[in-house]
Amino acid sequence: MSFNHPDEIVRGQGFMVLADRRVFAVMAFLNAVGLDEESPGKQMHPVRVRVRELVAANLASCPDKVESWRRHYETHKLPFYCYQDFALSLSADYPFRRIRPDAELGYAVTAEQLRDFPVILNDFWRAARVVEVWQRIQPDYAAELRKYDVARMTQQMAFLWEYLRMPRHDTLTLVNVPNLLDMHYRAIGARYEGYYYTVESPGSHSYGLNIHEYLHSIINPIVEAHSGRVKVAVREYYEAGKDKPMVEHYRAPVGFTYECLVRALDHRLRALLSATPESHERAEARMAQLHEPGLTLSQPFYRLLTQYEQSDQPFDRFFPTMLERLPEYRP
Repeated sequence: MSFNHPDEIVRGQGFMVLADRRVFAVMAFLNAVGLDEESPGKQMHPVRVRVRELVAANLASCPDKVESWRRHYETHKLPFYCYQDFALSLSADYPFRRIRPDAELGYAVTAEQLRDFPVILNDFWRAARVVEVWQRIQPDYAAELRKYDVARMTQQMAFLWEYLRMPRHDTLTLVNVPNLLDMHYRAIGARYEGYYYTVESPGSHSYGLNIHEYLHSIINPIVEAHSGRVKVAVREYYEAGKDKPMVEHYRAPVGFTYECLVRALDHRLRALLSATPESHERAEARMAQLHEPGLTLSQPFYRLLTQYEQSDQPFDRFFPTMLERLPEYRP
């Protein structure tokens, strides 16, 4: 993969921040055909508003195309993360084409359901004159890139692996992709080739290492390696949370477990990095808040991290002990 627009990239040792044209094109398309949601109490990012207006004006003369694209979107109605992950399997610039095999897709369902999507996306790019829209708002993305602190990312990465007491298991370049066209507080992680991408909407990050998304690349395999034990240990926690709103995308015990554990680790690491009483209080309060909307395991895992810190074991070896020490579930 090569990115040919140097003014759309910030590089560091092992890190990149990228104004990704693939993600921009896909998100502009989704906004044009039905992605109208925003997080409660938040307003759409000003760049999202401008792009929606510019694209709508450019498409005013082709309502039939818009309607056909809308039918495609409504027919498949895949979650946002499927579209964003699929975007990262495409070539870096227009004309977009698949360059990674189906086996690498983060969500296998997209291999078939979005098989014709690159053709649709290229048609949208031309009809909506997306390159002109991009040129209009590219300065906003350039300003967003400059907010990222690559030196801080390096420090956070070193601290994360030191905390886990594990050798770093990858040689990936981490690529942060600001996504100003999505609703607030959404992010995904996706691995393609030698890159680990984190696509980050407004409010979902702090312009450093996206600890939450990167942790998934480490924690998910650890949890999956103990899937049988996990299903037994977390059964009551999972049953209590599985129909709650925050568990919508984690409706299986293993996925539920690694999401709860990643949340616990993310907040613990951030509290330790901040090293203030207030940061620890915020983390503990957030863990308590996650119980009611369904992530019932996050607070117990967070409390067990103190025992992990007092041990001398690497995290992957201590994880089975955490399962054994989970307290009996209480509503």
